[in-house]
Order: sequence, then C-alpha cells, then structure tokens
Amino acid sequence: MFGTPSARNTLMRKSAPELLVWVLVAGLPAATFLWLETHPAANLSIVVPTGHFYVVSAVSVCSAALALVAGLGALRTANARVLLLALGFISMAGFFAVHGLATPGFLVQAEYRAVLGFSARMSLVFAALFLTLSAIDLPARPLAALVRWRGTVMAVWVAALLGYGAAGLLYPESIPPQLMSEQLFLRGTLGAVLALSLFSAVRYYAGYRRSGLAMYGVVALGSVLLFEAQVSMHFGVVWRESWWIYHFQLLGAFAAMLGGVVSEYARGSSTAVTLQGLTLRDPVAQIQAGYTKVIAAFAASLEARDGYTHGHGERVATLAMLIGERLNFAPARLRALAQGALLHDVGKIGVPDAVLNKTGPLNDEEFEVIKQHPTRGAQMLGSAFAGSLELAVIRHHHERFDGGGYPDGLAGAAIPLEVRVASAADVYDALRSTRSYRKAWTREVALAHMREQSGTHFDPVCIEAFLAVVDRWEAEYSAEAEESGTAVLRPLAA
Repeated sequence: MFGTPSARNTLMRKSAPELLVWVLVAGLPAATFLWLETHPAANLSIVVPTGHFYVVSAVSVCSAALALVAGLGALRTANARVLLLALGFISMAGFFAVHGLATPGFLVQAEYRAVLGFSARMSLVFAALFLTLSAIDLPARPLAALVRWRGTVMAVWVAALLGYGAAGLLYPESIPPQLMSEQLFLRGTLGAVLALSLFSAVRYYAGYRRSGLAMYGVVALGSVLLFEAQVSMHFGVVWRESWWIYHFQLLGAFAAMLGGVVSEYARGSSTAVTLQGLTLRDPVAQIQAGYTKVIAAFAASLEARDGYTHGHGERVATLAMLIGERLNFAPARLRALAQGALLHDVGKIGVPDAVLNKTGPLNDEEFEVIKQHPTRGAQMLGSAFAGSLELAVIRHHHERFDGGGYPDGLAGAAIPLEVRVASAADVYDALRSTRSYRKAWTREVALAHMREQSGTHFDPVCIEAFLAVVDRWEAEYSAEAEESGTAVLRPLAA
C-alpha cells in the first residue's frame, strides 16, 4: 500500500549513502582530534613548515575557486545572498593565503608568527560570518543596497584583503605578539565562529531536508567543518598532530563545497543558477528548487498539453505543501507530497484534445476516458516512483474520504494522508481556476463547498489544516495572484 512506513522508509533511504559520506567526512577528523587530545603520548610533534605551506595553499585555492564562481554568480544574478557567499569565500581565500605565506621560514620570520595565528582566526571568523548572513533574512533595504553596489562591494573587500596581506607580510610586527595570548581575543573569536557556523549549518541542513539538493547539504557540511576547525585550532598545540587536523578540516569544507558546484554544473545546472537556488529562504521555494529535471519536464509537457490548466500543478503542489506543513509533515514527506501533487494530472497527456478541452459537459463515455488519467499517470511514472508516496498521490488523488471516488474506491485511512491533502488542494484550485467549461468560482463559494464536503469528499483533518493556510495561498500563490503579478513564485512549467 502506498504511504506505508516501508514506502516512507524507501523515500528516506534515497539520501542515506550521501549522508553517510558527509557524516564520515565530518566525524572522522573530529574523532581523531579528540583521541589525540586525550592520548598525549600519541599526539606527536610534526614540525614541517613546507607541508604547512602546501596544505594551506590547497585550502586557499579551493576557496579562491569558490570565490571566483560565487563572485561571477553574484554579478550575473543580482542576488545579495550569493554576494554574501562570495564574500565568505573571498575572505577565506585572502586571509588563509596570508596565513600560508606567513609560515615561518617563508616570507616572515618565526618571531613574527602573530600574523600567522591572527590570519587563521580571521579567515574563520569572516567565512562563518558571511555564511551566516547568507542564511538569514536581512532587511530589504540593506539587501537592495548590496545588489546595487555588488561590484563595488566585492572590489573594496578584495582591495582590503590585499592591503591586509601586504601590510601583514611586509610589516609583520604591526600585529602585536601579545594579541595571540590575549584570552579575550582568543575566546571571543572561538565563541563567534562556533555560534555562527552552527547556526548556518542548521539553516542549510534544513534547506537540504526540504529540497533534497546536495548543494544545501555540502554547505551545511562545510559549516560543520568550520565549527570543528575552530575547535581544533583553539585547543590544539601548534605543530602537534591534533593541531594539524584543523587544516584538513578546512580543506574538506571548501573541497566539499567546490565539489558540489562542479557536480551541479556536470548535471547541466549553471553555477549562477546553482548558487541562486542555494539562497532561497522560503520553504516552498526550497522544495520547488529540488524538483528533478525529469519532474520539471513532465510538468512542462502537461502544461503544454492542457493549456486551460496553466499553472494548476504548481499551485496544487504549493497548497498541498502549506497544508502538509500545518500537519507537521517531515521535510521528506513534504517533498514527496509536492512532487506527486505537481504531477497528479500527468495521465491527462494521453487524453484526446476533444475530451480534454471540451467546452460543454462530458457524456458518460467521455467521463470514463477522463477517469483513466490517474491510473495512466501511475503507469507512466511507475518505474520512477515505484511504491512511493508520489505515485500514491498520482493514482489516488480522485479517491473520496467516503469511498465514492476512483479508481480503487478507497475510503478513510486506507487513503494515504498525503493523498487526502493533495485531493483537497486539487479540488480547491480547480474551483478557483477558469476552465474550458466554466468560469472560476469565487473564493467565498469555493470555501463554502470545501466546508460542506468535509467528512464526505474530504478528510476533516485536512480541511481544518487547509482553512488555516488558504488565506496565505490565495494572497501569494493562487491563479488570481499570478494574474495580478503579485505571486511569490513564478510557475515552474511556465
């Protein structure tokens, strides 16, 4: 049966291998650090300045590549949050490059090692700060100003970092040695990085859970590794094995993010689009960003096939998501619900135009043809969504709570809850949209119908949740909002 625990577990297992890799990447260095710190005899001293320079250079190269990609993306997309991501990567590249060049014996003498430690701490502070700023909802005016002056902002920040590098390397004595033994400074930077990186990790992981997009996950992973690197840097003794670990944690953080960008590019997504999608804060937008190309292609085909229901799938998916959120669905269930709702009418691709676009009432024979679209849609996508919640929504969205629906005559709890949610969303948007055979119902009449059908056509629990969110949907996502140009999201398949 669709919607059973086994089906939901199958859905959750889709991302398990990916998550396992991330857990290992984040967990093994942290576990190694803790083991070395608790076994002093094994925590050997490894004084290899040349090795330090090359490891730091690798981190700088990765972050510089990310800075270049994000910087170009910020210029092209006019997106303030992409700009903030770019500034974070630029900060890491700049400060950590100075950290590497300040390795004793290269450009700076050992007695001026304060520039070494100060640069390392500043790289983490500013990287964590800009990552966090990209993950929160800033006021509209500052965001607009950042967009307007994005080229200037990046140029000024790059110039400031170059100025810092020149001053730090040419005049290393300008950073007082006692600063790196000042507990207020050390503990302050420790606390700032830990708080900022933990916050950004939670926010980006929430985006990953909603959208399923790997880029959200790798940025969350990078934030975790920044957190760990700050701990390793602060508590590790210089040149000891445990101290070396933070360099590899940073290398892992930025290599993972760079790998995520490259992976999305290999799949056909431009880097600008990838980074812009990464900055979506609205949960509905995050889930929609996670639609695969196959799903988007089917949705576009259906839109082209049935012009009278333009945007119907997107609006039903959005309303279903809002209802699901009200019912406290987990992110994976919301994503499955959204994808099934988006494609719930995909079987209509095979319905003849004469039936699909008929302006008058359907006769019995024509209605039987229409009634075949749920099973036809389930057959079309059976291999892609076998045993899944998505397929349940596609096949059963015309079932009724009282058992009077089709194709299987399911009733009550036998209909998966996700399907009951999608059914309510489907009917309401259909009533509120103009079709070939009638004009759209008014909001008041449509709401009255939904209330009257609670307990017969619809699950009363779903209707209660629907009534709690319908005002927002009407204002932000409905057909009227689309026509007036005030819709929050553009239709996916338009």
